[in-house]
Amino acid sequence: MKLLGALIIISSSTTIGFIIAEQYLLRPKQLRELQTALQMLETEISYGVTPLPDAFAKLATSLSAPISTIFQVAQEELDSGVIAEEAWQRAVNATYNQTALVSEDIDVLLDFGYNLGQTSIDDQVKYMNLAQHKLDALYQQAFTEKEEKVKLWRYLGVLVGVFLAILIF
Repeated sequence: MKLLGALIIISSSTTIGFIIAEQYLLRPKQLRELQTALQMLETEISYGVTPLPDAFAKLATSLSAPISTIFQVAQEELDSGVIAEEAWQRAVNATYNQTALVSEDIDVLLDFGYNLGQTSIDDQVKYMNLAQHKLDALYQQAFTEKEEKVKLWRYLGVLVGVFLAILIF
């Protein structure tokens, strides 16, 4: 019975460590996908002269979840008659907790949305480039954190479980 209890403690602690480590793995991937999405949006707006709802719909089908969900929700909000800035903010806020993004990342996305659909195509492209540059800096930071903390959290989860099992039993 003690062995079963120890195994449950160790496996629970290990699982928690792996869940935390997974967030560090997902964030750089999602930031990179956001950069790609903004590049695709820039192409749709500047070269294709695609209306924003249609561009969002194309991105929603081209990207993987949860990033695609941001564009899907924004497109649905635009279709319901909401202005672009508010649609983007609602989409980002609605999908924030489904992502591994942190508040700094969300702030960049929200800042990008302030000028969405309200300025000329050239200005929107400039804002997209600025957002891409900021996301790249955040990606570099997230990649460094990933390299440092993934193994740490995995080992920490196992070791804390073993320590607790020894301490309790």
